[in-house]
Amino acid sequence: MDNSGVARLFPAGTRIVREFTAPEFAPGEAVIPGWDDAGMRLCKSRSKGRAVCGNGVFLKEYVYRSLWNRFRMRFVAPRPFVSLDAARRLERLGIPTPRVLAAVRGVSPDGCVRDLLVTAELPPDVVFGDKLAAEAGDRRIELARELVPVALEMHDGGLYHGDLSLRNWYRTPEGAWGFIDLDGAAVGGVSISRRTDELARLASSCFVAATRAEDGVAELLPFIRRFADEYTGRGGEIRLPRMEKRSIFLADRFRTKYLNMDALK
Repeated sequence: MDNSGVARLFPAGTRIVREFTAPEFAPGEAVIPGWDDAGMRLCKSRSKGRAVCGNGVFLKEYVYRSLWNRFRMRFVAPRPFVSLDAARRLERLGIPTPRVLAAVRGVSPDGCVRDLLVTAELPPDVVFGDKLAAEAGDRRIELARELVPVALEMHDGGLYHGDLSLRNWYRTPEGAWGFIDLDGAAVGGVSISRRTDELARLASSCFVAATRAEDGVAELLPFIRRFADEYTGRGGEIRLPRMEKRSIFLADRFRTKYLNMDALK
């Protein structure tokens, strides 16, 4: 670790509990850019961590300061390693996602548990799903044909993403759809309930990204059913009543929290 560059991303004296580094970032061979390197841009900063990107990499930190979180973290998989397992599964399925370059868990001198994820930076020519949905406008329903087969392939391949909101989808210039933000993922069999909830989040976020102020439940429900039909028509299983109820709840939350709109009526 001392020569890999990972040390420069933690407070001095941090004890490394678990570490993965890709071969190109092995100790003595290369250096991972630090938080303050020239060219790094702040993506997120809050009490639970921060994220920066630049110089070809994306760095994301998770900090668990409270006594409860320090205790709880002993019994759950570190988020960077969840992302690592999910990225490997997506790679086997042929679904794009940024390559994981490093995943580290450390305990700083003040007792805080700190997790670090380093991935390759996304190319500048990819486009995120929420932007594409917003541009689609009245043609937003056509996205169901593109998005649902990828979600189904992922589920059938044994991966639950955890947050299929369109902000976590991106499309490459070649037209392939990929995923980011894998730290809520789970590898293994994907239950019908989880499939239903994931599809509800996908469909509702797609609807809201292209929403109009006058849109309501009357427009949402046919949209949701189109996603459901695409999924079940390809062999997937969901529970439609659960999906509809969950989609209305999520669409309301997206509208009121992020768009300052009224709830659906």
